[in-house]
Formats: sequence, C-alpha cells, structure tokens
Amino acid sequence: MKEDSLSCELSMRKTLATFPAHVSCLLFFTLLTRVSYFMAWPFLSIVLTRTWHLSPLQIGSMMSGCALVAVILGIYGGVLSDRLGRKKLLVLGCLLAIAGYTSIALANNIVLFAVGLLLTGISFSWIDAPSRALMSDLLVDRQRRELALQIRYFAINLAAVSGPLIGITFGLNSQKSTFLITALSYLPFLIFVLFAIPHTKGDNANREQGESIWRVIRLIGRDRIYLIALLCSILCYLVYAQIESTLPQYLLALDSARAVGLVTTILVTNAVTVLLVQLWLVKLMGAMSLIQRIVTGTVIFALSQLLFWVNDSTSALWWGFVAVIFSVAEAILLPNLSVLLDRLAPEKHRGAYLGASTLVILGLSLGPFVGGALLEWYGKAVFCVMAFGCLTITALLLINRSATNARLE
Repeated sequence: MKEDSLSCELSMRKTLATFPAHVSCLLFFTLLTRVSYFMAWPFLSIVLTRTWHLSPLQIGSMMSGCALVAVILGIYGGVLSDRLGRKKLLVLGCLLAIAGYTSIALANNIVLFAVGLLLTGISFSWIDAPSRALMSDLLVDRQRRELALQIRYFAINLAAVSGPLIGITFGLNSQKSTFLITALSYLPFLIFVLFAIPHTKGDNANREQGESIWRVIRLIGRDRIYLIALLCSILCYLVYAQIESTLPQYLLALDSARAVGLVTTILVTNAVTVLLVQLWLVKLMGAMSLIQRIVTGTVIFALSQLLFWVNDSTSALWWGFVAVIFSVAEAILLPNLSVLLDRLAPEKHRGAYLGASTLVILGLSLGPFVGGALLEWYGKAVFCVMAFGCLTITALLLINRSATNARLE
C-alpha cells in the first residue's frame, strides 16, 4: 500500500492527463457542490437552535432521520443507477438537491425545513453512488480508478477547509439563506449531466437483484469476523459524527457568542490536518499490522473525546489542538477500517460484502441522534460515552485478533 501511495503521488500529474474529460468534470462538480455544502451544513445545528429553538435531542433526531434515509436509499443507489442508467438517477438527484436546499433556505416553518432535510438526504444517495459508479465505468483500469477516488476524497477535504472559511469571511455562515448558494451550485452540475453525459439503458439483469437480497443478508449474517469489523466501523463513524453535530451544540451552550468561530476553527483544523498527515502516517505506520494501526487509532480517538470532555475553555488555540489529535485518529482509522472490510471480503462474494460495507454510514446517521440525546440528558459526559465506544472497538479487535489475522493472511 505504501508503494502504491508513493507511486500515485509521483505520477499523479501524468495519470491525471489520461483522465477522460467527463471524469475531470465530475471531480470538479464534487468540489464545487461540497464547498457550498460546507459553507452551510456544519452550522445547521446552530441555525436550528437560534431560529427554531430546538433542543439537542430534537436536532439530533432530525439530522439522524435525514441521514438514515440516505443510508437506506444509498444501499440501492448503485442498483437503481444500473436499472435506470447513471444519467437519469443523477438528474433526479440534482433536482432533489436543488429543491431540498431551497426549501431549507426559504423555510418559514419547521415542517418545510424538515422536508428540505429529507430531500437533501435522498439527493445525496442519488448523486454520490451514481457519480462514483460513473467514474468507475469511465476508468476501466484499477490504478486510475483508485487515483480518481483518492482525488475525490482530497477534493471533499479541500471543500471542508475552504467552505467554512468562505462562509465566515463573507458572513454567510449560520444563516438559512446560505443554503440557496448550495442549491445553485447543483444547477451547473445538472446542466452538465443533461447535456454532456450520454444516456445508457439500465441493465435488466439487475432486476433480479431484489430476489437475492435475503441470500446476501444470510450469507453476511453468518460471517462473525466480518460482522465484528462492520460493527467496529459503525461505532467509529458514530463517534466521528459528533464533531459536526454534538460538538457545535456543546460549544453553543458553552459560549454562544464564540460558538461559530470555534466550530469553524475545529472543522478547518480537522480537514487541514487530515490532508497534511495522511500520507505521512501511511509511511510511518507501514511496518505495523492492519489491526495494530486500527487499535492505535482508536486509542488516540478515545483520548480526543476525553479532551473534549475535560475542556471548559473557549480558547480557539486549545480547541484547535484537540482537533489535531482528533484528526490524526481520523486519518488512521477511516482508511484502515475501509481496508479491513475490503480485505475480509471473500473474492467470490466481494460485491455483496462491499455493498454491505455501506452500512458503516449508519454510524453517521445515528451519531447526531445518540449524541444529541446524551448531550441533553447528561451534558458534556456524552464525550466520556464516546471515549468508551472507542475503547469498545479496541476490545473487540483485540479479542478477535487471532481469527481476524488468520483470515487476512
């Protein structure tokens, strides 16, 4: 993996030159839409608190409900794109995104706001999966596909850096109207899909997919090692979700005047740190086994949650320091957990297993609800619970280390 990463880094420009124009455009529109998304979405809980005076539990329920819809439809997103064609599903996704973000921006009651959240959840599923599938269709060789996905991840993190900064610089953050910019960013994407992406007919063979879903569920349900790895990934994403949902609400309660600035500092520090340390960590931890890397990451993750818990300061410097620790853990955990799920998937049923791995997003879906409920009931002790969740991942991996390593060999 270390050699592959280094090779990609050295030959990136040369390989990029071989990308079809459609792939480059998809990567550009990913960056454009995510920049506008990060200008507004991280401050959503603050908007809901200030505008509608919702409790942390109510905010968590709304955000989790939206994300759960994305998870449920995301599992079938690839199948739908095969049946309907990538173009049709991307068009529907863009239209729903425009409608959803416009509803959020113009909502004068909480029901319309909730409808907007629901539409954005559906649109995410119907844009994200088909766009990745379309890139895979256009890039037939493995090396270019992997590089395209790496650049896509880099673009999303770059958007996470620039989005909040642009928002706070122009005074657009923590305002409902900012979501209009997000809606407008999908308009050129929609035009590109309508006029540049060729129409492809759906594959009728995939209509039988629904008949095999129970067989796939039974197959994976009997694989204890894989299920433990999947559970660890879900727990990891549940803890990770707190940085965009529960932590902003905690900071708002800690100091409402400085909350927006602190959230911006944390999110920008998070994205910048991940971008800077990821390749360095790959080299540094190259001699460690996969399980050792994940265990190291969970321990650091637990430490970051405990630092969230003990911190009553509103110092941007201190919160930035804690965000760096959180980000180092993230840079270790998220890619290595993905590698673990990929390597545990048997070759014969790789497609089914990798499809099941999308369930890790359940952690992101449940994170705002669980975090919001714990914050409302127990205050900042929510971060102690999250630290315990990290240590639970460590325990599960260590208990099953022998069986997992045997499977990986």
